[in-house]
Amino acid sequence: MSTADTTPCFPEALLRRQAAAILGGWGLEGEALEATVDALIDCDLRGIDSHGISLLALFSNWMKSGQYDFAVKPKIEIDGPGYATVDAGNGLGFPAAVFATRLAVEKAKAQGIAAVTVRRSHHFGAAGYYARLAAREGVIALVATSTKVVCVVPPGGAEPVLGTNPLAYGIPTAAGEPIVFDMATSTAAGNKIRVHHLQDKPLPEGWVVDGEGRPVTDPHAAYRIIYEGAPGGLTSLGATPALGVHKGYGLGLLGHFLGGSLAGGAFHGAARQAAGSEDNIGHCFLAIDPAVFRGFEAFAADVEGVAGRLRGSTPVAPERPVLMPGDIEKAMLEQRRREGVPLSAALLGQLEGIAEGLGVPFHLEAAAAASNRGSH
Repeated sequence: MSTADTTPCFPEALLRRQAAAILGGWGLEGEALEATVDALIDCDLRGIDSHGISLLALFSNWMKSGQYDFAVKPKIEIDGPGYATVDAGNGLGFPAAVFATRLAVEKAKAQGIAAVTVRRSHHFGAAGYYARLAAREGVIALVATSTKVVCVVPPGGAEPVLGTNPLAYGIPTAAGEPIVFDMATSTAAGNKIRVHHLQDKPLPEGWVVDGEGRPVTDPHAAYRIIYEGAPGGLTSLGATPALGVHKGYGLGLLGHFLGGSLAGGAFHGAARQAAGSEDNIGHCFLAIDPAVFRGFEAFAADVEGVAGRLRGSTPVAPERPVLMPGDIEKAMLEQRRREGVPLSAALLGQLEGIAEGLGVPFHLEAAAAASNRGSH
């Protein structure tokens, strides 16, 4: 019997209850709590397990530094007709990012184009979540962020200097559900290494290299490299010169120049972070209203034409059609809403330990798992 056949799956509502219980135990409440839960569970439903409820285990470790302020609200520091700078106040990244996304959309609707940056933030989950929020409102969105974990080895380098520095875009459509593309500028997202570690699943060759530049496929060795400071790191997108690693490197720098340098976020690759200092992660949200350039209907018709042509192009294998960004995640969303979200035993143990430590209910008992094997 495969791991997929034995891994318990949990319904969306139960995951939301568990995430809310833990976040509430940490002191998050109100709209900030709702925004964070939605961002996490949206990822789980779309198959982006590295940025879903599993992040709570990561945050639990990071919070031991005492840096997080769950009661703070984002505050606009600089405000202009088509721009703004937001101070997240050293709070969790999700509420600040949702606040900044909505602000960028509002300003773009008024001015045609707008950029909003956030500083003094923390990890905000998946960049694509915010690109989708904005694009659902009819604007083109670009999202960039700096990162806390220094884990990417630049081409030709022997030590990690960059983070995964994600980029995402959202393209609105006439149907309402946007086209969303979200990528780490490393060959793989750092959190994917953590997921492989939890699942005891080997890594594809090329994701991680050791201090001598040799490929690492053992998930536990890779975890020690990325999260515990062992020599080596993730490769920039492309992995090798022959496959265009310099392109991923350049995109990674763009992610930091927008999400870090422009926003006023820290560059953690510059020097080892002083004990007790703020993470000061920065984000950037750019919104463009296509209606002011040519009218939304004309723009959306062109988008649909492009998407239709690509999806209808001749595939190499008939059973594997050409897809648009987000198609796989949409199919996974529909499946997991029917069948539940699988959570590994290791992750369940971590979440149970966190809940117990906070004195909040642990809802994800095996008996409560969705019975999705042969019942749908």
